[in-house]
Amino acid sequence: MTGFGQAELETERFTVKAELKSLNSKFLELSIRMPRNWQHKELELRREVSKWLERGTAQLNIQINYKLAQDRITPINREIALYYLNEVKTLSQESGWEQNDLLNNIFLVPNVLQTNDETPNEEDWKQIMQAVRNAYVQFDAFRLQEGSVIKNELSKISNGIFQKMQALAPFEEERLQTVKERILRELQSLAQENVDKNRFEQELIYYIEKLDISEEKLRLKQHCDFFEETLNLASSGKKLNFIAQEMGREINTIGSKSNHHLMQRSVVEMKDELEKIKEQINNVL
Repeated sequence: MTGFGQAELETERFTVKAELKSLNSKFLELSIRMPRNWQHKELELRREVSKWLERGTAQLNIQINYKLAQDRITPINREIALYYLNEVKTLSQESGWEQNDLLNNIFLVPNVLQTNDETPNEEDWKQIMQAVRNAYVQFDAFRLQEGSVIKNELSKISNGIFQKMQALAPFEEERLQTVKERILRELQSLAQENVDKNRFEQELIYYIEKLDISEEKLRLKQHCDFFEETLNLASSGKKLNFIAQEMGREINTIGSKSNHHLMQRSVVEMKDELEKIKEQINNVL
């Protein structure tokens, strides 16, 4: 399910901002962006976030802004810098060049600026994780709000399919009567003495039973009821998808048996509603 949440937390040393967002996907695909000096914590962070999310293409961004200058700047390797400064001084004396000209690019010399290899403070990590949890709280609230809207929409669509199914009833009797009349007209054009009336009645009953959709309507109603019940369950996306497939089978069977233009029109409308259900189910866990 799509979601978005962000949180900001301030400490004495830094301000951390965490942002969590996700899009629909069948599986969980989590990408994490965080400062390089905290990347050794990525596996731990990934395991924790994976407990919260079941599926979706999710992205977690963590930004840290340090307040103190010594935390923001890249440290200088004093030993290497002093060595090169002494070399510059000697070179200036030997060549006659001005030291200022030689010192302009001292910070471009390899290894003068060094990576801060200091192990990050675990207390700082706890604050960062708290910001991530706060972002998830907003993220989850966003999903719950969206889920409530989707649930109501799915319920409305499912009820619409049921109502269209009930609207088939007046056409069923009309359809059967039309079939009987057509068969009788055809029969009258034949030689009556060559017709076995008992066999004819059996065949007529068999033919009408093949057009009967009462079982399909009953099963479709049961699927609609089951769909409504499942909407109230957690992590029901896959189950709802399976139920929608069963609903589609019954609708297709009703369509193949309809043999009536108004009934077939209702079947097309039910199929259209079912496609809306399938689209919305993609947003449900």
